[in-house]
Amino acid sequence: MKKALLSAACLLAIAFPVHGDVRAIYTLLESESYSEIAPIKQLLDDLKGPAFDRGDLAFTHNQFEIGERRGSWEVSAFLRYDYLLEFSNDTAELAYADKNDKELEKQRNYQLYLEPNHLRAKGLGLAYYIDLPANSHLKLRANYLRAEALTDGTLRGQLRTLDDRVEADLVLDYNYSRDALLKREEENMRGNGLSIDIDLHWQFARQWSLDIAARDLASEIRWNDVTYTRATAISNTVSYDDDGFIDVKPTVSGIEGYRDHSQTLPRRIATTLSHQWRSNVAFSAGLRSVDKYLFPQLKASWVQAGTQWQLGVDIEQQALMFGVNYQGLKVDLESDAFKPDDAKTFGLRLSYQWLL
Repeated sequence: MKKALLSAACLLAIAFPVHGDVRAIYTLLESESYSEIAPIKQLLDDLKGPAFDRGDLAFTHNQFEIGERRGSWEVSAFLRYDYLLEFSNDTAELAYADKNDKELEKQRNYQLYLEPNHLRAKGLGLAYYIDLPANSHLKLRANYLRAEALTDGTLRGQLRTLDDRVEADLVLDYNYSRDALLKREEENMRGNGLSIDIDLHWQFARQWSLDIAARDLASEIRWNDVTYTRATAISNTVSYDDDGFIDVKPTVSGIEGYRDHSQTLPRRIATTLSHQWRSNVAFSAGLRSVDKYLFPQLKASWVQAGTQWQLGVDIEQQALMFGVNYQGLKVDLESDAFKPDDAKTFGLRLSYQWLL
């Protein structure tokens, strides 16, 4: 997959070189977070607070970047922090009960599933711009990642609450730099990897265009001698305490050790179909994906007094979007609540470009 993408990129670069001598320095700060079950602040506070909604997804992506473009080439340096957390609703209920001292419902089967994918890294990017026919263009970018933090694995199983005890059959298999579950002593480690980004603008008709922005379209980060745990929990390690709350004993039946691990980052892809309704007004419909999760969007933009404005809505996240672009400064904001403490969705993107 990666070799095929690189080969295609080289062929396109030879066939359609970029003309002109663009020189610019830019800086970028982007942050987006989403929690399906509870406000982001409550999730960061270990779910302490009011009862939450049903759901199975939470994620965050944060990146700071500075770079320079000269003609067809662009180089950049960046810091990034990513976390994708998939889980069953039963797992969220158990976590909420534990953090808020709530008694579990008796005579019930809980289906447990938890799959985190976390990365903290710094890196370098190298991009190439390609002019295509009909005012279309393509940007290909390769990123080198020097990773410093990792969580990647799964927790699966069942937990049944009886009147006087809890029966559990859980299987844990995950790699980590910090053990959040069994509190194994933290160790320093490093990973190295690559990821591929692609941006395409296709002007397929006079008033119609298609934009695709793909991040981590292909990726692999290799970790050597990373700490891991493969363990099971059975019924005699889980019970109720004197107050009737669940009590999980830290007894581990399994393996703690070191192994090589290959981590793949979730793809983030945004596809937008735009129609230039008038010379200064455009409408667009988009579909954004994070891993296998889809988020449809609708937007309207217009230009007034040299400033581009944008309003939109994310249908799945029920969030409003606002953007402004003025003389190289771009600001984009997204939220589903006016009070930050109530927001399940929050996105902020700031960028500025200095032409040289």
